[in-house]
Amino acid sequence: QAHALREDSVNRRDFVSEQRRGLVSAPASWTQTSAKECSTWGELTVLFSRSNDVHWNLALEEWISQNCVNAGRRILLFYVNTPSVVIGRMQNPWMECDLEYLSRNDIVLARRRSGGGAVYHDMGNLNISFLTSKEDYRRTANLEWAARTLQSVWRDVIIQVSDKGDMRLPNHDKISGSAARITRLGAYHHCTLLIQADSPSLFSSLEPALQEGVIRNSATASRRSPISDLQSFVSDCSVDRVCSELAQHFVTDYNNTASSKSTSVLSIDQPSSHDGVWAEVEKVYGENKTWDWVFGRTPRFNVRHEDSIDGEPLLLSVELERCQMKKVLITGSSPQSDAELEAKLSGLALKKSNFAELCRYHGEGSYSGRVCAVIMSLFWPAG
Repeated sequence: QAHALREDSVNRRDFVSEQRRGLVSAPASWTQTSAKECSTWGELTVLFSRSNDVHWNLALEEWISQNCVNAGRRILLFYVNTPSVVIGRMQNPWMECDLEYLSRNDIVLARRRSGGGAVYHDMGNLNISFLTSKEDYRRTANLEWAARTLQSVWRDVIIQVSDKGDMRLPNHDKISGSAARITRLGAYHHCTLLIQADSPSLFSSLEPALQEGVIRNSATASRRSPISDLQSFVSDCSVDRVCSELAQHFVTDYNNTASSKSTSVLSIDQPSSHDGVWAEVEKVYGENKTWDWVFGRTPRFNVRHEDSIDGEPLLLSVELERCQMKKVLITGSSPQSDAELEAKLSGLALKKSNFAELCRYHGEGSYSGRVCAVIMSLFWPAG
């Protein structure tokens, strides 16, 4: 069936690689079970999501953390997304990425539920999530284990865990960033791992639309760092192989105790129907895709911009809450037109389509239409 998970033997060297290529069939379906079914998972569980949909993978991760972790159980989840920019829970997209570049290049913008900074995902980036109970959460230990495992396989690579919670090379180039979410029901620590980076798209995507000095807010700002990928240093490194090696070492390393731990190795397809467990994942998935979540959860911010129309100065001052214009002040050469436009902008959601419609209504040659165009170019600069 199309939406299934499979438990397989852990003694096969390339089991994860085979799952990624679709060589392992998956006869069991979650649509025939309930949410408590994950109670049958082993104390050590390795999951690989076959989906490349960033919104769905984030929903799956959230659902697992709230329903499937308990004391003593460790879950390692792998997923790979099509090109996307993922911002932290408390970030402002206009401070973190070029929204117009994303739109032109079909790059998805997503907001995750963990904190931290913005990251770029594509098929050359492996996402790794460590899911445990709140009591078993160990962020630094997770990174140290991952770095140690990679170095045991590719001995020419030296990977260091920084005090900022990421993995870097000796030249301080970053190959992995991480973030975490802890609730009373569970915790997860997820990190990226750059294996074959599309550097031009990465840098262009993460170019802020609004520069410092224009915007004032309390949102979490990303720390910009130079980056590298593993394939720049080792030729036999691929997403499939890294995933396979990490999965095998996870089962071996965390099972090296006096008492043997039960183990599950599962692959998960994004379902085409949404019964049972999938209905719960689908609810989070649906929320993840909404404007209200991706943009509306942006912390309150202010924008101040100076421009000119026909040589006359124009000052724009906007206060935004949940990405809606709460207070707008326009100071230009036509006070009456400024006041009328302020009234129309007040309460308007910060959506490009709203401003495009307003500009068309006033006409691009009119004073109000040109002021509207200035606002549009401020938030959605032409590439």
